[in-house]
Amino acid sequence: MNLREVGAAGQARLRAARVAVVGAGGLGVPVLQYLAGAGIGRLTLIDGDRLEPSNLHRQTWYALADCGTPKAELAAARVRALNPDVDVHLHVGRLNVENGATLLAHHDLVIDCTDNFATKFLINDLAQSLGVTAVFASVHQYEGQLQVVDPTRRSACLRCLWPNATRDGVVGNCAEAGVLGPVPGVLGGLQALEALKILLNLPGRLGDELLTVDLIGLATTRLRARRNAACEGRCELSLLALQRAIDERREVDTSPLELEFDDLPSALAEGYSLVDIREPKEIDESPLETRALCVPMGELLAGRNLPPEGRYLLICARGARSLGTARSLRDRGLENVYSLKGGALGLPERQGRI
Repeated sequence: MNLREVGAAGQARLRAARVAVVGAGGLGVPVLQYLAGAGIGRLTLIDGDRLEPSNLHRQTWYALADCGTPKAELAAARVRALNPDVDVHLHVGRLNVENGATLLAHHDLVIDCTDNFATKFLINDLAQSLGVTAVFASVHQYEGQLQVVDPTRRSACLRCLWPNATRDGVVGNCAEAGVLGPVPGVLGGLQALEALKILLNLPGRLGDELLTVDLIGLATTRLRARRNAACEGRCELSLLALQRAIDERREVDTSPLELEFDDLPSALAEGYSLVDIREPKEIDESPLETRALCVPMGELLAGRNLPPEGRYLLICARGARSLGTARSLRDRGLENVYSLKGGALGLPERQGRI
């Protein structure tokens, strides 16, 4: 309150603010810490993941003993311990088309702290539909980017820059590509700062621009985010995408993309051709016990075709890249292509259940 631009009136504005934070991981931890410490009146936490040991180097609010517990529950407890005056609401589960409008409605701000494209674009579309400002951040290894999408200011949304969301698994998230712990901490801190600037109406907030941050060279770049020329009033691309997603979820999916097998010989016995889409280095370090066609994901996405008469089971390390690649190949007309659920690393776990 000693800041001239904030004062008692600004603190009262924060106390009256309602902020939804989607994701309680590497980005979400610093966001929640700073917003709870600032005295935000209501925080809604949305996360469907459980804490894993590999998260701890970048999600430093948690402890090894917490592993296996839903992150939303852990984060809610930490917020209450830091500031008991915050009204904490939590949703242990993923944001989706069915619950999104209900969870994000009646908030002044939504902050995207997720690590997958599908949820980021869903948040974008929901924010446009609800007229709520959204603060986005993404992290990849040693760099990140930050963007504010404000429907009230007619700013460019994610779909103005990228009309079609990138398939999840095509670009590695923190768990797959690796990241230095402080990198998401810096980007999450910037998200919290931008959120407070918006709520307090401080100068210098991001406009129609994308801020990129290189943490190796300590360099920042502002890129102009141009609004789609066809959008009037608000971003029509996002509203069309949201309606399309709602319509698709209403349809019955008779052809699942993911299949689960206890071992690869079982998949072969059912007539599937195995396609290992991992990189050569990954295959050398952890080869499959069953012979498979090795085609790196990049080659498939770049246009390499598989014979259309075959039935294919794509295999990666954990199932994320293979799922994204399977979706892309389905879009190109290859109907009988599937992803191995859990990937190669999940096979020993399933065999242990037998």
